[in-house]
Amino acid sequence: MILFEKSGAVTPENDKMNIVLPFEVPDGIKKLIIDYSYSPKILENREKSLQMINNCLQKYSEPGNAEAYLPVKNLITVSLDDRNSYRGAAHRQAETQRHIIGEDFASPGFARGKISAGEWRLVLNVHCCVCRVDYKIRISGEEK
Repeated sequence: MILFEKSGAVTPENDKMNIVLPFEVPDGIKKLIIDYSYSPKILENREKSLQMINNCLQKYSEPGNAEAYLPVKNLITVSLDDRNSYRGAAHRQAETQRHIIGEDFASPGFARGKISAGEWRLVLNVHCCVCRVDYKIRISGEEK
């Protein structure tokens, strides 16, 4: 059963932000399956990438070999809260991910436990967004 489905975009204006996406879990769900993807992973514009790297090197370090820091990557991860507590996070580099949370099993980074009915929150953690990034999320519930 599909509990939540959303497509959207994140832009550089959302960099270093958390985007909260609430969804409802009905009674009788024993497992949540989160399918998440985003793209592009890599900023393909080489000139823009080198300019960004050089700006960072000047601000935080000393000018150096910007080429050594290529490619510049977007990184948007997910975390999850049930109605009472934090259930974990998947701070992974992959642009396509699947996470499973249930009473007897949870994907690495998430706490297994009862899937309670009520409002849950999926949070997009925007660690680095250097260009427009499109995302897709589908949360399914497996019934008891």
